[in-house]
Amino acid sequence: INAEYMGTLSECLFFFAHNRMGANAGKMLKSIDGDNKGTDKEIDKLFGMLDKDDSGVLTGDEYKTFFDEATKYMLADLKKAGHDYDDDTIRGWLQQWIDPNRDGKITKMELHRNLKAVLDAGE
Repeated sequence: INAEYMGTLSECLFFFAHNRMGANAGKMLKSIDGDNKGTDKEIDKLFGMLDKDDSGVLTGDEYKTFFDEATKYMLADLKKAGHDYDDDTIRGWLQQWIDPNRDGKITKMELHRNLKAVLDAGE
């Protein structure tokens, strides 16, 4: 097996995992958005699903995946409410709320502190 093949294989595996995660992340975001009773548990599940290296912090691809999925979810939610925003505007807004110190990391505390409020704002 050569290096080019391994690179292609790892890209395919990442693509598959990311797309599969996207469907699950979207369901979890919807659950967090709509439910007040199980919110903390759902946020913990979402964080655990995204934190692939079990570091307790979302960084790199984990960070990007969170914002990709949250942006996609918020765009759809806002569109249903009659608003028309672009990806960059929503992503920037989410980053201001979820990663307020802009360090490129999301701690579980940051997610718990801000995610529900951000999702509710889209209604």
